[in-house]
Amino acid sequence: MKYLYAPGCALMSYKPHLADKLKEIIESRYGKVDTILECCFTRPFLENGTHIITPCVTCASKYANIYPNCHVEFFLDVLAESNNFIFPDYGGLKMSIQDTCSSRSMPETQATIRRLLERMNITLVEPERSGIKAKCCGQILYGKTDIDKVKSFMIGRASEMPCNDVVVYCSSCIMSMTQGGKQPRYILDLIFGERTELKDNIETWNAKLTDFRKKHLRKTGETYDR
Repeated sequence: MKYLYAPGCALMSYKPHLADKLKEIIESRYGKVDTILECCFTRPFLENGTHIITPCVTCASKYANIYPNCHVEFFLDVLAESNNFIFPDYGGLKMSIQDTCSSRSMPETQATIRRLLERMNITLVEPERSGIKAKCCGQILYGKTDIDKVKSFMIGRASEMPCNDVVVYCSSCIMSMTQGGKQPRYILDLIFGERTELKDNIETWNAKLTDFRKKHLRKTGETYDR
């Protein structure tokens, strides 16, 4: 079986070293794996039977839909039940959560994130609209409407969070919560004990995503190197 690690373009645009740390854990479980950097929305060529491993909810959902003959593993499911990984202890710190749009049809994935928070001793204070009824953070509106309206939506969503610290598990949600004046706590940052901080504004963040996707766009049938 061929194993492929898909960190996702958003994670690679945010903190590629976190993707590397996660890959080390994955390889300790499966041995050497190849890395695919092409965005899942470009429908990269994958052989039937490929085992795709990803920490990205959007990638997991997209690959499962377009490659029914491949096995897709959301690696945070594995990490959440690991007996080997040493999780940091946040001492019961209260945080809210922004559930990414891609997870609305994946309650099991939302449960995984909450299990990870439990293992890190984080007290979750849910906003009124969360889980399968979660409200979009506003990132999806970028490029579809006026930038001021996008900012206003992001600020509005952030204001619905009961706590100043807000757990996110989509890298783009970091931007939305920052725009709204909250302190985002990205799930991989929490897991690896790092501070969540995105210095880009909405325009530069989306430009960075676009540039990364263009850079790693491959031709159909092209192989992936480690």
